[in-house]
Amino acid sequence: MPKTKISVTVDESLIRECERQSLGASRSEVVERALAGWLRERRRRKLEMEIEKYYSELSDEERREDERWADLAGRALGEVWK
Repeated sequence: MPKTKISVTVDESLIRECERQSLGASRSEVVERALAGWLRERRRRKLEMEIEKYYSELSDEERREDERWADLAGRALGEVWK
């Protein structure tokens, strides 16, 4: 994957601590890993919000149907794990 050079300004004590904890990784590797982790967390939060929105907008009948499917899935899983 192509790389892009950037310049950032970061608190000196934060950089020193990152360097102590980096286990030999370069600053670029540390920043890249941090950004990748931040993006994963953002995607996870977005998915959680979408799931919450979906369930909060279900009608009473849709909730009952969802509960029936969940019960059926639970019983089927129980049969598989016997």
